[in-house]
Amino acid sequence: MNTDPVALPIASVERETGLSKDTLRVWERRYGFPVPARDAKGERLYPLGQVRRLVQIKRLIDRGHRPGKLLTLDEGALAALDAPLDAERPEISTRHLDRWMHLVKTHDHEAMQALFRRDLFRCGMSRFVQDIAAPLIARVGDAWARNQIGVFEEHLFSQHLEKLFRSALSGLALNDGRPRVLLTTLSGEEHTLGLLMVEALLTVEDAYPVLLGPQTPVSEIVRAALAKEIDAVCLSFSSAYPVSLATQGVIELRRSLPADICIWAGGYGVKSLRKPPGGVCLIPEFADLFACLGAWRQTRQTDPLPRQGKHTEDN
Repeated sequence: MNTDPVALPIASVERETGLSKDTLRVWERRYGFPVPARDAKGERLYPLGQVRRLVQIKRLIDRGHRPGKLLTLDEGALAALDAPLDAERPEISTRHLDRWMHLVKTHDHEAMQALFRRDLFRCGMSRFVQDIAAPLIARVGDAWARNQIGVFEEHLFSQHLEKLFRSALSGLALNDGRPRVLLTTLSGEEHTLGLLMVEALLTVEDAYPVLLGPQTPVSEIVRAALAKEIDAVCLSFSSAYPVSLATQGVIELRRSLPADICIWAGGYGVKSLRKPPGGVCLIPEFADLFACLGAWRQTRQTDPLPRQGKHTEDN
């Protein structure tokens, strides 16, 4: 029996890593990793170090590496394969992101709030989301996977950044522009930070975001889209969300929605999709949101300037 308070049950490991329960059991049997302990009822419990390694392995699989090879490598060899992540960071922002990371590690939320406001004022919302918030979130995720910060630090950072974005959005005037975009996640996807960032970008681009919140069944997404006269449904997927479930959910939603309502799927969870389902616009990077937005406006020949009149009740 394992009484380690940071050991996670298999359902939590599935959610945190994006690896299914069946995959975890097969790897345990075939490769000898992971090596879960058992609680008093015989249920699997995974130490946090193994969960971090599983996150790293899943990330490398998404880049094209074979699981059979990865599961035989030691920690050093896996780190060497994972090293290109650091090279992908824009050099110009490294020092500034280091400053943000210091605040994450020291839990200095007052200083983080001051820096948030300063950077937002300096960059504007659009550049702040793309040049600071997005790479910072990726860094925090990498730091957690590499055991450089703890789970509680990652959760505190996410919750505080969400709070800061909500505060900033409350001060933005919401215009009745087009397209009207419903923001939500599918059942099982709890992360909402990406939705808030998309809401911020759409607001400054004179679109009209309607934030539905996370974990919405497909049938309810369809009802909401019709009731609120939505032009596009935007779904957010974190890296922990299983790709197979994301694909299945998007396909089901596409079949259920009228053809004239677009589907945009974004977040780290869609980066590993080789080919999007038909009729779906992928947004692996925030910059791709502007491409979907421009394509919608060009196709619909819609004036992007705000219009007066109905729908102001969504504010």
